[in-house]
Amino acid sequence: MGDDATPLSSDLASTATMKLASLHSLDPFYTPLEERFERITRLAGRALGVPVAAITIVKDDRQWFKSVTGWPVTELPMSKSLCAEMLKKGEALVVEDTLNDLYLMSNPLVCRGPKFRFYAGYPMKDITGDTIGSFCVMDIKPRKTDAGFATALADLGDMANRELFTMELNNAQSELITKLGESRRQAMFDPLTRLWNRRGGMDLLNAAMHEVAKHDHTLGLCLADIDHFKSVNDQFGHSVGDQVLRKVASTIVAAVRPQDVVCRYGGEEFMVIVRDVDAKACLTIANRICSSIRDLPIRTREKTVPTTMSIGMAMRDHGDDVTPEQLIEKADKALYKSKETGRNRVSIVKD
Repeated sequence: MGDDATPLSSDLASTATMKLASLHSLDPFYTPLEERFERITRLAGRALGVPVAAITIVKDDRQWFKSVTGWPVTELPMSKSLCAEMLKKGEALVVEDTLNDLYLMSNPLVCRGPKFRFYAGYPMKDITGDTIGSFCVMDIKPRKTDAGFATALADLGDMANRELFTMELNNAQSELITKLGESRRQAMFDPLTRLWNRRGGMDLLNAAMHEVAKHDHTLGLCLADIDHFKSVNDQFGHSVGDQVLRKVASTIVAAVRPQDVVCRYGGEEFMVIVRDVDAKACLTIANRICSSIRDLPIRTREKTVPTTMSIGMAMRDHGDDVTPEQLIEKADKALYKSKETGRNRVSIVKD
């Protein structure tokens, strides 16, 4: 090392080690949607003009889709992954026509559904330089690319990579993920909506209620139900109903704060846990959910499905002695009031 070289300081080295440890300690498999990743894949779809964009993490022989737009997939065995060759080389790869590529032409995702004809991937790496996942985009049509496409792919890939090294899921969600093994998290995860399921939501609510009671903090609970969802299934079919559920889930996540917890509580019902807010602030968040769903009609391949939500809200205020079950009961009564008074609205039932 030359005299003018600056060695890595112990503080910087320690910070880097902590970041790497944080990433690896928070196993991303069976973790819920995060808007910071969803925003990148949405942006990628628009910026690169592709129907499918994804941020993935690889572990052993599996590929987990931390965020994906345009394709209802949660995880894949690496034997089916389009990213395998790119991950092996650890460098960006663009395949303008998969049927002309020696490695991809026989892949089941090319030969059978969805029959991808275009693939572009960018490696995501940890601070040691090891490839840990991919940012990738796909299309069912072959595409021609230029230097501008390659630059945009790298920029978006770097954005996704940096997000992995920012503060991870915080509060009770992070504690739950760290505490539970992958198989137990899987039992608390809803693969359709990529949210916590009812069991996971109840565990998080119980933990949150214990914490706020201990410190006498406030907590809001929202139960949100998709209006007339049965008619959506009856009129458009269950595959469209599944699309509606997925889109509603991601829209709710985008409408709340990063620290709020969203779970699929029932068939078309969602639960949102909002900590450290008063009734006015919680009502603002609930109304934002309602208006976000109302203003975003669900577009399918065939037609647009108008969608609204009814929401019931309940509060744990300072000094309240209320159980999680009692809070859910209050929110459920408020939800019933929203449905009785015209739907597409937020109601709160006061004691």
